[in-house]
Amino acid sequence: MERKGRKIGPEIHCADLKLSRNLSAHVRKSGVDEVTMMHGWIIRYLYENREQDIFQKDIEQRFAVGRSTVTNLLQLMEKKGFVRRESVKQDARLKKVILTEKGIASQESFEDIVEHIEEELSEGISEEELHIFYKVLDQINQNVKKYEVR
Repeated sequence: MERKGRKIGPEIHCADLKLSRNLSAHVRKSGVDEVTMMHGWIIRYLYENREQDIFQKDIEQRFAVGRSTVTNLLQLMEKKGFVRRESVKQDARLKKVILTEKGIASQESFEDIVEHIEEELSEGISEEELHIFYKVLDQINQNVKKYEVR
């Protein structure tokens, strides 16, 4: 494909917006629209790591989001019944974040939706092309991190 006039940043942003809209529409259609995109990613992270203690700082680092943003997200998720925070014996100031039954159920529904969308996204793309795509995406992420302004 010719690159003429195309820029990596806007192309990624545009694809992200389209993907987010598509995912949101699928989620609403399934009746799980109570969960925002970011809530969904946090629930998935907690679900995949439910065998270990996850703290707010882990979520901040995993998603590169600030403390106040994660605090607000977790408060809302707790209010909606998706997570609960529990003190740990070693340090009462630390609170591990735990998925509730409602959080687990929403993740399992969400996973079905994500799997369906993944199939749609990869339609007509060979394994070799996907391998190249992921390799290029990894390099872009490395470049972003390398040249990040601090």
